[in-house]
Amino acid sequence: MNIIKVYINLYQNFFKKFYQRFKIMGKQPTQGQKKTKDQISKAASQRSNQTKKKWTKGRAKDKLNNAVFLDNTSYKQIETQLPKMGALITVSTVSDKFKVNGSLARRCIRHFAKSGLLVPAGDQNSKQYIFTVNAQVVAAQKAAAAAAAADKPQAQKKAPAPKKQ
Repeated sequence: MNIIKVYINLYQNFFKKFYQRFKIMGKQPTQGQKKTKDQISKAASQRSNQTKKKWTKGRAKDKLNNAVFLDNTSYKQIETQLPKMGALITVSTVSDKFKVNGSLARRCIRHFAKSGLLVPAGDQNSKQYIFTVNAQVVAAQKAAAAAAAADKPQAQKKAPAPKKQ
C-alpha cells in the first residue's frame, strides 16, 4: 500500500509540473477554418508582388589592356627604368609596371639578361624568371652619364634684363 501512495505522489507531481509548463507556454493555437480559394489566391499574388532577393554577382576582373608589341619609346623607357626597379625583377613585376603582356616581359628580361644588365638570382627555373640588377653595369652607366655631363660646357646664364620704369 505504501508503494502505491508513492507512485500516486509521483504521478501527481509530474502532472502538476506538466500543467505548470503548459500554462507558461500558453494555449496552443487551434486549427481554424480552412482558407477559401479567394484567400489563397490573394496571398499568393501578394507574395509574387514582393521583390525577390537578388544574389550578388561575382566581381568581374578588369581586363588588362597590355601592349603586345614594343615601340621605340617604350623600349627606351624599359631600358632606363628597369635598373631602378629594385632587387627583384620577375615577369609579373615587369608586366605590371610597363603594361606589357607576359610573353613580351619574358623576352625583355631575356634580352637585358643577355646584354648583362640583369643577373639571375639563385637557381633558375624555366617557368619562373627571377633576376636582379647587375650593380657593376649600373655603376658603369652612372659613371658614363656623369662623365658626359661633365664634358658638356655649362651655358652661361643671361643677366636679368633691367626693369623699365
